Amino acid sequence: MRKTLLVLCLLAVVGFSAWRYLSPAPAPKNPMERMKSASPLETVRAAKPTPPIVREAPTASLTDAKRVQMEERFTDLKEEGRRVRQTLIESDPKAAQAYNEIVRRPEYRALLDRRHQIEAAWASAPENEREGMLNEMNNLRQQGFALILGEIQRMQSQPSAPAPGGAPSATSTPAAVPAPAAPVVFQ
Repeated sequence: MRKTLLVLCLLAVVGFSAWRYLSPAPAPKNPMERMKSASPLETVRAAKPTPPIVREAPTASLTDAKRVQMEERFTDLKEEGRRVRQTLIESDPKAAQAYNEIVRRPEYRALLDRRHQIEAAWASAPENEREGMLNEMNNLRQQGFALILGEIQRMQSQPSAPAPGGAPSATSTPAAVPAPAAPVVFQ
């Protein structure tokens, strides 16, 4: 019985020391150190050399994915103007009045006309020109927003109508009208 107990203890000591020797190192407690250390799977995967596989199908799918992304961006740019206009008109009566004023200006009409030309030419445009069309559409959108927001600021900085009774009110006498702030550009 003593020999069996001695063999079992010896086997347990050998097994425990083998386990300690062969077990992986514990993960560091510091998150930055954990990110720096390689996981055991990465070291096993890195040990096996793999021959390079040449595939040509994904390149076509990448261009298709890029084309789909460009189509979505173009649609977003088209719809964004309508959404912003509706939001402005519904949010503030002065914003609706400012939008009606800005639509009559020739510089805003030129932006709209150019935007409509790009929208009409988008479907038949070659792939190499579409990126430039997206950039131009985005620039036109930003210029249009800047004009609208500038007009809103101009209308809000105008003095109120004189008070009834002919006496000028304190709010209707402009001392010095500050320059309007730079317009906000949405991206």
